[in-house]
Amino acid sequence: MQNDMRLQIINKLNDLAHIRKQLQQLKSSKLALIDPNSGQGKVLAILKEQPAISQKELVTQLAMKPQSASEIIRKLEKKDYLTRQPDEKDKRSLTIQLTDAGQQAVTRLSLSEVDHIDALTQAQQQQLDYMLDQLIASFSEENTTAKQNFGTNLFGAATRK
Repeated sequence: MQNDMRLQIINKLNDLAHIRKQLQQLKSSKLALIDPNSGQGKVLAILKEQPAISQKELVTQLAMKPQSASEIIRKLEKKDYLTRQPDEKDKRSLTIQLTDAGQQAVTRLSLSEVDHIDALTQAQQQQLDYMLDQLIASFSEENTTAKQNFGTNLFGAATRK
């Protein structure tokens, strides 16, 4: 019974790793998905949360140079995903809004891994974090022993995001 549960957990971890790998390949392919981690994806993700925002505030939220942000905004405007209009209160300021095409693009935004974690409650996230720490420590210990017995780590140091 206990061996069945262990095998089931290992199979589920393998399934999760496989699905994550497929999703990462889709995100990096030329399909219609817009990666929210790309410049254009970040702009659309912000506009998804705030349908109308000043260009100055958008640049601040993007944490990039105004020229770089303007270039991204220009590209999205060219795709008809957003519009820039003079602010009614301050004509020197521009307000950026999603168009209908932009709204459709936002629905194609691929989910970030953080969004998937939100499928769990706060308590479940804490429990999973604790369990993953235990597994990482166990694997790291075995990895250290294996390196001592069989040579160097061929894959480089493990990184954790």
